[in-house]
Amino acid sequence: MINSKPLPNNIQAEQSALGSMLSDKEALMATINSLKPEDFYSEKHQIIYGSILGLFNKNQAVDLVTLSEELKKKKRLEKVGGITYLTNIINSVPTSANIRIYNQIVKEKAVLRNTIFQLNKMRDLCFEDKDPKLILEKVQNIAVKILPEEEEKSLGELLKHTLISSSRGVKYRFKLESINKVLGGVDICETITIGGYTSQGKTSLALQLCKDFCEQGLRVLYCTSEMSEIETARRLLTNLQEKNIMDFRKGIFTENEKESLSELADLMVHTWKLEIKTVFSMADIKKCVYKYEPDILFIDYLQNLSRKEDKNDYQKVTHDMQDIQILTRDKEITTFVLSQLSRNKEDIRKPRLSDLRDSGAIEEKSNIVLFVYWEDRLKQQVMPRTGNEPPEKMEIIIAKNRDGTIGTVYLDYYPEFCKLANREY
Repeated sequence: MINSKPLPNNIQAEQSALGSMLSDKEALMATINSLKPEDFYSEKHQIIYGSILGLFNKNQAVDLVTLSEELKKKKRLEKVGGITYLTNIINSVPTSANIRIYNQIVKEKAVLRNTIFQLNKMRDLCFEDKDPKLILEKVQNIAVKILPEEEEKSLGELLKHTLISSSRGVKYRFKLESINKVLGGVDICETITIGGYTSQGKTSLALQLCKDFCEQGLRVLYCTSEMSEIETARRLLTNLQEKNIMDFRKGIFTENEKESLSELADLMVHTWKLEIKTVFSMADIKKCVYKYEPDILFIDYLQNLSRKEDKNDYQKVTHDMQDIQILTRDKEITTFVLSQLSRNKEDIRKPRLSDLRDSGAIEEKSNIVLFVYWEDRLKQQVMPRTGNEPPEKMEIIIAKNRDGTIGTVYLDYYPEFCKLANREY
């Protein structure tokens, strides 16, 4: 007797998930890594979600207009109910803030349907095969497929996992040991903001950390919206060779230096897992992250990214920081974001968290906020450097740390080499 009872599903949750994605970018980012087209029960919902993924992977906007056009090109718009149906699912969403709940319901129903399907296969084996050992082997293979890909951990398992991982400390360590002493390093899913006034050495610090992580064998993606890829690579070579950056600009090299630089370039190409990419928007950054799958992401710098749909700079930065936080957590990476601070109108002073509060949700979305402060540069007391002078003093002000210590770290800074080192006291 054939069971005509419908398989587990929740059409309303599927509609709410799709409608949220079409009206809210955060909902889209929260969904693309958790659901597959086949997780939807309705065939037309599978088609709609598949087209949404297609638009996202092509780095195109996802909304009612673009989705309708995409479906029309594929001659599938009418099959899903036309623009009227797409409009209805957008209007039927109670609130896109519940996107993770909608996704969870859709996923749970998909797991139940898969479980029923696999159990039916087990039942059929009992009739098709008489060898008990063979039946058991096949049943075990099928049983593995019943478990969801990302099974939720119980509270006990979660605490046990946390204890084990905590005993090892955070995932990544700095080579600048003085920063490690305060922060202990950085962890996956963390967003670290490096802030500072203009020409204070933010990029030098970022490139120093970039080099150090590359030397540890980590996959690093450096996204720059300020400099070209060649300029960024030149600064890395300056750091490695300890060759004055102005010599690079003027093309002043001895034959030995040219040979040494060539060897360094070969070393970087064959041993480092580094990608340097010029970006203009968060869409460019997302595309690069999905393509190169880094462990560590650098964004240099936040305020230089374009975002046409926002009315003012505050909205633009807030939305970009939200996207960065979601991307960082969904891809389980560590992200360093460089942020420009406007020069204060007061006397020369150190930057503080309040300098971020008019710039969007930077402080709120960051796990750690570091400020670079090069006082002599602000006072215009730095003379031209040839490479033989004592290092400058740079302060790294740890202004926010969700897990504990804040304070100030002092580093030696060699601006002509774009290099920072532990300070010799």
